[in-house]
Amino acid sequence: MSKKAITLVIAAAWLVIALTIIISKERILSTGNMIMLETEPVDPRDLLRGDYVILNYKISNIDIARLAREPGNYSRGQQININLEPIGKFWQPKAVWLRTKPSGGVNIKGVVRNSQGPALSIEYGIESYFVPEGKGANIEAAIRRTAQGKVAVEVAVDNSGRAMINRVLIDDLPVKFD
Repeated sequence: MSKKAITLVIAAAWLVIALTIIISKERILSTGNMIMLETEPVDPRDLLRGDYVILNYKISNIDIARLAREPGNYSRGQQININLEPIGKFWQPKAVWLRTKPSGGVNIKGVVRNSQGPALSIEYGIESYFVPEGKGANIEAAIRRTAQGKVAVEVAVDNSGRAMINRVLIDDLPVKFD
């Protein structure tokens, strides 16, 4: 096989990988259930790190003793699934499970970051929101200007529990980058 053919095969493989990732993400956004998640209060000075916003959700820290749950090991690094139900405007945890999928609501996958008794800290893979270069300060300024600085996130969750941020809202208004 010539060097040109090898180069073309490698380039085609990278193209297939990139397209697979893009199509997978677009499928979640187009077919997933849209849910609204409330973020935890954050200090705007700690909110930005480079050209992305760090988000912490109320559903990221839960007390599983208060929820329906499947018996099992809920330890650091364990993949778990959270069954969410709408309570008012935002979605809240209803059940925690390892294997058995509860019916109703929306099921989102997460990984246990920390476990202390019945308290779990969970990461869903939607904790970073990338913004155009130099535009992160606009979000920080908007949070400081708002009366309560309420930040909410609209998230798409597909049937397998994978989540993706659709948009970020500050005081119910979508964040726009001009």
